[in-house]
This record gives sequence, structure tokens and C-alpha cells, in this order.
Amino acid sequence: MDTTTNTTEPTRGEIGQGLYSLSDLRAYLALTGKSEDHPKDLGPDKAGYWLANVLNPVNRRPRQPDHSFSDLISLFVVRELRRHGVTPAKIREGEAYLRNLWQTDRPFVSDVIQTDGRDIFADDAQITGQVERATTGGGQQVMLDVVREFLRDVRYTDGTAQLWTPGKHVVVDPRVQFGEPVVEGTRVPTTAVADVARVHDLATAARRFRLSPEQASGALAFERRLAAARN
Repeated sequence: MDTTTNTTEPTRGEIGQGLYSLSDLRAYLALTGKSEDHPKDLGPDKAGYWLANVLNPVNRRPRQPDHSFSDLISLFVVRELRRHGVTPAKIREGEAYLRNLWQTDRPFVSDVIQTDGRDIFADDAQITGQVERATTGGGQQVMLDVVREFLRDVRYTDGTAQLWTPGKHVVVDPRVQFGEPVVEGTRVPTTAVADVARVHDLATAARRFRLSPEQASGALAFERRLAAARN
């Protein structure tokens, strides 16, 4: 199956800009991981492998920090599909099929992706597997899990992932500060809050950026979690 991006619309100008390094993606995956996730199977160190071998290629500059918000959401989806038992080959097959069908380079940003633990479905229609399998062998309806329901911190608008809320009072929105984590409802990067709090104190940071104590505290807590995730 042709998986090139020549005939697909890039998501980079719409749902995401080229913003993140691979280390950023790994840290964000670590923030959303579960205690049972093992680096060998579902941990953040799988980000590079999933981008290169499970998701299909996109137009980007090699070795440059220009991964997009749509890449990040796609990695979240890949992890949930793998958690459900879908093989890497099936995931790549499903993404390739949908990118050709929908003419977009990262179709996993859609909220209609589902799985039964073996195949991938979109809006109840099976898109992977050689045999159409609307029901099981006994005639019983296949039970489907909707992937978006497991991405509780991702917000969708009109069926497409638009932003991510990785912490209280913190949002990652590719339309704001090029997707850098910011204090929700503002354009203030969480890194700026943490930097001022480190040099002075949290109250000074809140005053300088006109934030409530709760907003400033949320930003600092997020930056501490992110620092720990990078280590």
C-alpha cells in the first residue's frame, strides 16, 4: 500500500506546527503513562520506534525538532492500540488506509478510532484485516473500545484533537505559543513561570504574569513533573 505523503494533506498547518523534539515527545508520553507501562512495551522510549516503524512517514526535516502536535496525539493513540493488543503491523496498515481514505497525513487525530483488541475500526467500520468481520463467528456483535475515551486529557473539536491538558491550569494548544505548554487561558509559558519562581518565588511569578496563585502553582507543579519525566 502506498504510504507516501504526496497526495495527503499535512496536519502541520492546521492541528499542529513542527514544535517538538523526540525528547519532548518521550517526556510527554512519560507524563501520561500508567504505572503498569514497561519501557520495553509501552514506555516513552518507544516513541522513536513507533514514529519510524509503526506510524507511516511524514514530511519533516530529519534530526530536527519539528515533530508536530498531530505526531504527539498519534503516539498516544498508538500506545492505547498496543495496550489493547493490536500489533504494530495492524496499526501501520490502519493508519495507511485512513490517510489515503481521508487524505490527511495523521488520521489518528480523529475521535472515531476504535479497536476490538485485534483490528482497527473507524466509526464502526473495520479498516484492518483481510476478512471483513462485523460479527464474531457465533454471530455476536464485536465489542469495540473507542480510543479517545482513554485519552482523557485530550480535547476534541468537530471530531479532531485540538489540545491537550497535561496538568491543572496547563494546556498544550498548537494554536498558542506554537504548542508550548502554557497556563490555561493565557499565553504565558509554564517555563517562564518556573524560571521566575526559581530565581525569586512563586508569589513574584504570579504577580509578574498576572496569574492567580492557583494558576502559578499549577504551572510550577507541571514543570516539576516534566523535569522528572525527562530524567
